[in-house]
Amino acid sequence: MKDYKYLASRDNEQPQGQSPEKENMNYLARPAWLNQWWQIGIAVLLPVIFVLAYLKGHQYFSSENLRVVYVVIVAVFVYLVAVVIYRRYSWAYTIDSETIESREGLIARKVKSIRIQDLRNINVNQSLWQRIVGVGDVEFSSAGGSGIEVVFRGVDKPLQVKQLAQRRQGNSPGD
Repeated sequence: MKDYKYLASRDNEQPQGQSPEKENMNYLARPAWLNQWWQIGIAVLLPVIFVLAYLKGHQYFSSENLRVVYVVIVAVFVYLVAVVIYRRYSWAYTIDSETIESREGLIARKVKSIRIQDLRNINVNQSLWQRIVGVGDVEFSSAGGSGIEVVFRGVDKPLQVKQLAQRRQGNSPGD
């Protein structure tokens, strides 16, 4: 059992600003909701389209065709919601003191990692929309590989992620 009084007293002794414990904490992220803005936007509009089809659809479609329209609207809605939730909760990105790692998948898993000491390049890619909302892709490549090996897709504050990786690279045990 942890001694919480010890932890509380130690926290009170730390000066204002970043503590050494916070500097050594691991980074864990998932794709930002705003990175999937167009899927979410369409998913929000589909119930409105469904209601309009229900109220006014008989003027434009036969009853058999209207049922097909309903099925298509519901199927696209379910698909978009499933894709957004899948991307958000099955993709995970971590940076710790030794590795940078990307995990994708629920059933089949794809894990890519680079050791901090082997890190060669860190690139940040942002479209105009991503810059506006503060998300982007961070790409990592190692000295031993050819091209981009690990990508953090759609993470919040990508420049801060890049700076964190650079700080970790500067503090790596191999230096």
